[in-house]
Amino acid sequence: MSRFLNRLPSLASDYSGACSVLFALPSLNLLYSPGGCSSAVIECDEIRDLRQTLFFSSKLGEMEAVMGAEEEFLFQAERLWAQNQQAEFMAIMGTPVPALTGVDIGAMADRLCKRTGLTVLALPTEGFETYYSGVYHTLLTLGKRFLERREKKINQVNIIGYTPLSLGKETHLTGLIDELEEFGLIINCSPVEKIDMETFKSMSSAALNLVVSHEGVGFAQYMQKEYEMPYVMNVPVGLWGMQQLFKDLAEIIDIPLGYASKHRYAPTSKAKSGQRAVVIGEPLFASCMASCLRNDFGLDYVKPTSLMKMDRRMKKVYLEKALSDVHLFEGEEALAEWLNRIQPDIIVGDPLYQSLLGKGSVRYVPIPHVGLSGPMYSGEDYAFIGRSGYDYLASFIGL
Repeated sequence: MSRFLNRLPSLASDYSGACSVLFALPSLNLLYSPGGCSSAVIECDEIRDLRQTLFFSSKLGEMEAVMGAEEEFLFQAERLWAQNQQAEFMAIMGTPVPALTGVDIGAMADRLCKRTGLTVLALPTEGFETYYSGVYHTLLTLGKRFLERREKKINQVNIIGYTPLSLGKETHLTGLIDELEEFGLIINCSPVEKIDMETFKSMSSAALNLVVSHEGVGFAQYMQKEYEMPYVMNVPVGLWGMQQLFKDLAEIIDIPLGYASKHRYAPTSKAKSGQRAVVIGEPLFASCMASCLRNDFGLDYVKPTSLMKMDRRMKKVYLEKALSDVHLFEGEEALAEWLNRIQPDIIVGDPLYQSLLGKGSVRYVPIPHVGLSGPMYSGEDYAFIGRSGYDYLASFIGL
C-alpha cells in the first residue's frame, strides 16, 4: 500500500515518454488503445503542439478491446500511411489493454512492414512503467535500428535524453546550445529542432554524447559500445554546472577551456552554510542541481532525491557514478516521512511536492517537472542552466 499515490499524480506513462522522443522525428506514430490513453498524452503529458507530428490513436470498442482488433488496426494504419507518405518510418506503441489481452505488437509491426515496405518499430510500452522507461527504450530502439557507422567529426556533439517531461520547454536548452556553438562545437540532432532520419543516422559521427537525463544513458552506453563514442552525464545547472561541463568537454574535444572556466563561469566562493537542502526531480537533474547548490551557494548538506518506480531493464543506468548520491523513493509516503525526519530548510522541486510537507518553515524553490505536473506550471518563468539558472536560484536562496 505504501506505493499508492494519494497526494501526487503518477509520473507520465511509458508511451507518453515514447511519444515525446518521437516528436522531433519524421515518424507516423500509432497508439494501440481503446482511445482514452491518448487523452493523457494530448491533454497532460505533451506540452508541445502535437499537430506538428503524425500522432494517431485507435479507438477500440469494448468487444475489440477484449478480443483484439489487429486486422482493423493494420487496415487503418495502411490508410494513414497512404495519406502521410512524408513519414520515414512508423512506430506502434502499446497500452495496458493490449498488454493484458495478449496482443502481439511486434507481430503487428512485422505485418505492417511487409504490407507497406516501410520500417515499422514495435516499441516496448505497456502503460505500466513511467515515462523514464519509455524514453529509454525508444531511444535505444531507434539507435539499434537506424544508426550507421560514419566518419568521426572532431567537434561534433550529440545532446541525448532531452524531453520536456524531464527538462521543461525547449527554450531552457537554447542558451546551452548557443554556448556550445560559440566555442565552435557542432550540435547534431539538436533537441530543439525537427530532424530527418539522415541526420539521426549521422549521430554516430560525433566525438561526444552529452547526456542530459538518466533515461538517455542507455542510448549513450550503446553508442559507446558500438561506435567507441564517450559520453558525459551533465545538466549544467548554475555557474558550477557550466564550468564542469566545459571542463569535461575539454578532456575529449578541442575547446578553449581557460576562457570558459576563468571568465564566464568563475566559482562564486560562497561561505559555507549550515542550511539543509533537498532536491526532488529526475535523478540526473537532481544530482546536478545538488552540485550547484553545494558549489555555487556553499550549502554543505544537500540531498538529491527522486520519486520513481525503478525499471529492472534499466539497472545499468542506476549504477552510473553520476547518480550514486541520489536517494530513490518508490512511494510518496516514504518520501514524505523522510522529508519530515530530516526537516530541510530549502527544497527545490515541482510545486506539487509541497503537498508532502508537514508543518514548519521551508524555503521552496519551484522547478516544474512536466513529467509529474504536466502543463500546470510549465509556462512559469524559471531557469536552471548556466548564469540565468544561477540568478534564478539566487533570487530564492540569497547571495
